Amino acid sequence: MVEWGRWFLAELPLITLTAICTHLVVSSGQTLFHYGFGHHRVGGIFYRNHIRFHHAHYAKGNLVSSIHRHNEGNNKPYFLIPAVIVAGGMFLVLPFNLFVTVAVASTASFGAHVLLDKQYHAERTRLARFAWFRRKQQLHFVHHVHANCNFAVIDFFWDKVFGTYRNPDTNIR
Repeated sequence: MVEWGRWFLAELPLITLTAICTHLVVSSGQTLFHYGFGHHRVGGIFYRNHIRFHHAHYAKGNLVSSIHRHNEGNNKPYFLIPAVIVAGGMFLVLPFNLFVTVAVASTASFGAHVLLDKQYHAERTRLARFAWFRRKQQLHFVHHVHANCNFAVIDFFWDKVFGTYRNPDTNIR
């Protein structure tokens, strides 16, 4: 048991760095996919689904809903395809402990993306008591009013990096 503890403490910095980098890759990928496929016709079915589902249900003046819209036209399951391909590659090249770290961090990052996107549009969300959530929600709502900006869902600094960031003009609700 003591030897396992020593191994874990020695590996902890690498595991932590791997988890953080994995989240950043997943988060930037989400932002780029949203921008490239969800808002440009080259995205084909992804573009049509995103515009007809998400942006149609949550348009200016109707950004929150008392009922959760179900998954008709939802593109999130399609993000699993590249995730499984990347996971297969990671399994082949990484030591098992780092592969597990990548798998867990990817799943957590994707799950947080799905959760936050749902909560941004929920009329009564418990997360609204937190200032960080209200700020992210406001940035997301800017995207629904001005569809050419703020493509991120979790890490809006990616929009600053990609040149698509827009500060909220007013308290959009």
